[in-house]
Amino acid sequence: MKILTSEQMRNIDRRAIEEVGIPDLVLMENAGGQAAETVLERYPDVDPEGILVLCGKGNNGGDGLVLARHLIGRGLNPRIILLFKRAEYRGNSDHQLKILEKSGAKFTEIPTSGAWEEFRRELPEFEVIVDAVLGTGLVKPVEGFLEKVFIDLNATSAEIVSIDIPSGLSGNSSEILGPAVQADATIVLACPKIPHIFPPAEELVGEVYVADIGIPEQCIDQEGVSLNLIDEDSLDGLLPDRDRQSHKGDFGHILVIAGSAGKPGAARMVAAGALRAGAGLVTTATPLSAQGVVGFQLMEMMTEGLPETREGTLSTKAVARVKKLQEGKTVMTVGPGLSTAAETQSAIREIVATTSLPVILDADGINAFASHPEALFGKSRPVLLTPHPGEMGRILKISAEEVQADRLGICRRFAKEHRCYLVLKGYRTLIGTPEGEVYVNVTGNPGMATGGSGDVLTGVLSGLVGQGLTMLQAALLGVHLHGLAGDLAAEKIGEIPLMAGDILKFLPEAFRRLTG
Repeated sequence: MKILTSEQMRNIDRRAIEEVGIPDLVLMENAGGQAAETVLERYPDVDPEGILVLCGKGNNGGDGLVLARHLIGRGLNPRIILLFKRAEYRGNSDHQLKILEKSGAKFTEIPTSGAWEEFRRELPEFEVIVDAVLGTGLVKPVEGFLEKVFIDLNATSAEIVSIDIPSGLSGNSSEILGPAVQADATIVLACPKIPHIFPPAEELVGEVYVADIGIPEQCIDQEGVSLNLIDEDSLDGLLPDRDRQSHKGDFGHILVIAGSAGKPGAARMVAAGALRAGAGLVTTATPLSAQGVVGFQLMEMMTEGLPETREGTLSTKAVARVKKLQEGKTVMTVGPGLSTAAETQSAIREIVATTSLPVILDADGINAFASHPEALFGKSRPVLLTPHPGEMGRILKISAEEVQADRLGICRRFAKEHRCYLVLKGYRTLIGTPEGEVYVNVTGNPGMATGGSGDVLTGVLSGLVGQGLTMLQAALLGVHLHGLAGDLAAEKIGEIPLMAGDILKFLPEAFRRLTG
């Protein structure tokens, strides 16, 4: 599913109207009708007199008027308020008002602060308030009369449902311009927009419902949008069915280069994630002094001891052994727990530079290239990086805060320039591709901000690639499942006590949820 700006949505609407020939009134009818159905489904026991519909004078207000008409047709008696003078309604919104007038429906004009001040005393009478005041095209902060309206709405105990976007937000930005409605739910028309997905604006959106208003897919595709939302429909069929006669050799052999004397757990978490994701075989190569601890932690994996430094980290002498270990492997994963020791970092760079296997880099595997970012290039074989903002910042020589300030731009540019796949972790994890596409993941929760969580994700990605999925397919599926497992764990035990091991425990349930 595409994530749009308001300008892109206008272009898509225009294409549907002018090129396909769908009348704009039909699109409005679909929008208002779908919104009414959503309200009725969300609030099946609402009092017939308990819905207030607030309508602006533009197309968003027109959508609200159609919603009100559909509610009336279903036996409800919503209170319809025009927040502008009747004479100011033009075009489609005027057309919808005339239909209401001819059908005998009543509405009230409240176009001034004085009129609103008198009406606001009635707000506690309503259970549900439909916000159809302003659409996605807002470019400056709301002030004056409407500012007062929005403040009063946010102070009510009623459920607020916004059509397309909470009034006061802009469809082009995730920033909050000024006073805006705090919605409990938003009925998004056709496709989500930037503020529906990204903070801080998304904090005002509430639960999101996407309404199909009848715009053909071709109209959306022709816009060439490169920002995508990962939803279950986009993941359908990515995980191949298993033949009854298959064996462990059919599902990949992952080589994990991870761990050190002080961090053996990282290697274990990666291997466990890969096996939980369905990998047939996992061999974990780790410094010799860590091998015994790593091997003891997970019986299902195989281990190899590698030459090490005096500090128990990977030595450059291990490079030759790792090259040998790559024979017969499907994918190589490098980084978690290896350390930032100079010799170890040099060994990592040589291992990555000389392999022909698909490579997944995480943690210290990424840190090894902080002074050599030009060497991170995926043209000769697929490369997937999974940095958190701090690791991304080290590669780019900027702070983590600067990364966070331009997550979308950085993800897109880096993946495109380095011809690699980039999983930029954090709230709303992003996936960048060499072609400049960016995908947004919406599963996950703050409880996953704990040591080892990223190692589990790296393992899941490795296991999926090992089974034959492309880097992009594995990234889309892996980040969704990883986040979903975290959500399931949080539901069961809460966010605060959640540990990386809990994500592993709930991965099977996440797979079941996705595969049905």
